[in-house]
Amino acid sequence: MKLVIERTRPSGRLLALSCALAVLAMPMPVGAQVAVPVAAPAAAQHDEHTPPPWPRPLSAYADGSEACIVIHDTATRQFYIHNLAQCEERLAPCSTFKVPNALVGLESGVLTGPGDVKRWDGTEHSRPVLNQDHDLASAMRHSVLWYFQQVALDVGAERMQAALDAWGYGNRDISGGQDRFWLSSSRSLRISALEQVRFMGELARDALPASPLNQAVVRALIRQTDEVPAALRGELYGKTGSCAGPEGDYGWFTGFLERDGQTHAFAVNVKGEGLWGADARRIAIEVLQDMH
Repeated sequence: MKLVIERTRPSGRLLALSCALAVLAMPMPVGAQVAVPVAAPAAAQHDEHTPPPWPRPLSAYADGSEACIVIHDTATRQFYIHNLAQCEERLAPCSTFKVPNALVGLESGVLTGPGDVKRWDGTEHSRPVLNQDHDLASAMRHSVLWYFQQVALDVGAERMQAALDAWGYGNRDISGGQDRFWLSSSRSLRISALEQVRFMGELARDALPASPLNQAVVRALIRQTDEVPAALRGELYGKTGSCAGPEGDYGWFTGFLERDGQTHAFAVNVKGEGLWGADARRIAIEVLQDMH
């Protein structure tokens, strides 16, 4: 599949780069490290006639932080990218993995739907909202780690591996422990922002090899209703993730925006001390809000 990536240079001009990203959909060995094959800079062409859909360069939304921004227009197959090197880098998905975890739970029958309740075992957690029973919907909304750890254990390694292989999810390495392989401390499952965008784009249009009904359930689980500015047109879907570990602090926000019959999949990650998923979400919302 031939796609176009736009990159922001320090001057603020956008370059249209021809890029073959079909590799992101290819089956790869578990743990394989893949570099997205971007055309050489010499092959880049300035697109002077098609202005970018933002009033300022994507780099301005990063506000000086070490940020990756990927926006994919699934209709035109256009990618808009700030900081390509960071967007190619594979990081632990952390809490963004709750999205595929929920889907594999539903696909395997471990979860029966949004109202599937799991009982709190009495372990005290730092966030009071975690210290109670949760169903799937509330566990996704409040990002309840213990709930999804139980889901992963119930699914088991064989079914989990089969699902991640089928979906081409990151490096598909679950060797770090069945109840923690997606956390940064596990040093196993890793995914890039470009790969997050592909997964979310496929989820948005029922294109994953999974039941359309279960994909619809997961989409409903990640629909954003809290702290979404009125100026943001359309329906926003996504999941944050916050990571602290061997790679330092970083945060994710990945999902898709549906507006006027069009879908834009996106991923933002930010790196640096004290930067978390909420910071990535703020950047993503500002970018999507300004997009025309």
